[in-house]
Amino acid sequence: MFSRLKIILLMTTFLFILTACQKESPLPKIIDFIVKKEPKIQSNFYTEVRENNSSIPDIYGTYNLIEGLYTYGNQGAEKKEKIEFSTIVIEQLSKNEFGFYYVTKLKNSLVNSYFGGFTYKDGKFYQKVIDYPSTNTLLRDNITLVKSGNLLRLTVKGLDQKRTILWGRSRTETPEILQELEEEKRAYLSLYKKNLFP
Repeated sequence: MFSRLKIILLMTTFLFILTACQKESPLPKIIDFIVKKEPKIQSNFYTEVRENNSSIPDIYGTYNLIEGLYTYGNQGAEKKEKIEFSTIVIEQLSKNEFGFYYVTKLKNSLVNSYFGGFTYKDGKFYQKVIDYPSTNTLLRDNITLVKSGNLLRLTVKGLDQKRTILWGRSRTETPEILQELEEEKRAYLSLYKKNLFP
């Protein structure tokens, strides 16, 4: 007689093999299933229930990397680099405005840092950026931000590049990039939040 954990692991393996050839990875659904349904699995990720009676997704909080990938176009050839570490911190600034800062670290130790805002409008998220040197803002439709349970997936598209990151809600930041995350937090507070939400 199989135990409940063995059945879940067999089902997860079967689903992963069955969908391995599909373009969109089934990983978020599998991870979401394991984290929510199997309390015995030890993880830094956790389930948090918050009161949210709004139609705007509850994205605020701290999230750590589950998987991430940079894809670059290089003279017609596509290059992919795996993201090794990442943490994003999101705070709600108004009913439909969120501020964020996050850091990614690639396998070759290259660290990238980002900050700005997300605006929820017409049923989707847009990236909100300051049009420097003024404090006017622009909404960019170059992102896809989706929340499912305690998972958050962000895809950012640019010229010949794409960044896709899946995070899970967490209680703490990733220790390997804590210093860089603190530096990005200071930049976010002084250059973004202070200018738009004093």
